[in-house]
Amino acid sequence: MRGLICDDHPLMRAALVSAMRGRWPHLELDEAGDYPSAWALAQRGPDFCLVDLSMPGSEPLEGLATLRARAPKATLVVNTGVDDAGLLEAVRNFGVAAICFKNAEPATLIETIRARVQGIRALELKALPPRQLQVLRLMAEGMSNKQIAQKLTISPSTVKIHVARLTEELGAINRTDAVARAKSAWIL
Repeated sequence: MRGLICDDHPLMRAALVSAMRGRWPHLELDEAGDYPSAWALAQRGPDFCLVDLSMPGSEPLEGLATLRARAPKATLVVNTGVDDAGLLEAVRNFGVAAICFKNAEPATLIETIRARVQGIRALELKALPPRQLQVLRLMAEGMSNKQIAQKLTISPSTVKIHVARLTEELGAINRTDAVARAKSAWIL
């Protein structure tokens, strides 16, 4: 998964990159400090762009429109200090997934990204403990808890705990739904 962090303040950009790499270590991140650099990097096909509206090289709406044109499939999240209601309404019309304000808590921004960007869940689940991934793969093969327990030489109650945790983590209603969700998120 690839992201693009766009902010003209080096300290802010570094803090965002650090927070995201701390949360999702396997995330590939590109960084831009102005709109022309962001447009060039957008051609790499990021899955999401976290964009400061006020950057050198373009007016905010033109900059955002060009970024959208060069990364049409990317989820756009705007991170701004601008409080101009008219501008923010126009930004919403570009189909941005969210607008966050720079005075928000860092955890709020990270949670907004987590909630809005498809594929982040897959990154988080790829970081599951190896045993849970083993159980998930065996569930996908159609094995029962008892069969999984025998295969992994653990107790059926331990398998049941792993299945419950995986089901919860995937937001599934049962084990079949958990496997389906894992497959749709490219975990399996």
